Amino acid sequence: MNQPRYPVQASSNQLHYEFTSVGHKGNILKAVEYTYIEDLDVWNLGFGDYDADTQRIDDTVISNNGDGRKVLATVASTIIDFFVEHPGETVLFMGSTDRRTQVYNRAIEHYWQDFSDDFVVMGIDQMGNLRAFTAKLDFEAFMIKQK
Repeated sequence: MNQPRYPVQASSNQLHYEFTSVGHKGNILKAVEYTYIEDLDVWNLGFGDYDADTQRIDDTVISNNGDGRKVLATVASTIIDFFVEHPGETVLFMGSTDRRTQVYNRAIEHYWQDFSDDFVVMGIDQMGNLRAFTAKLDFEAFMIKQK
């Protein structure tokens, strides 16, 4: 994805990333964190505003800082970086609300040509079925891995 994005600071194991959103509401610290879910054998991508004092990500806050595309491009760049350190793994992500999940659906659809040669994206539909991503369906969650 050749989109503007923020510089990120990554942990040494490429499981925690931080960056600052800069917009009309000021500077907002964001974080992306990958957590292994053993029962599913996948890595969950968690993302949201980051409180450095509590070291917690709040994925329910709506920042509306005017830089949504740049923020999503930054989050996507962490997925690519994650796979450099963790090849062969699978990443699972979903929105914390229906609206956010719809945003992810549209973003994947919009940038499909940019990453479909390198990644396999699957969607989990409303019935819990895993299917190849297609723009014609709305999914509840997404799984991505390298080809």
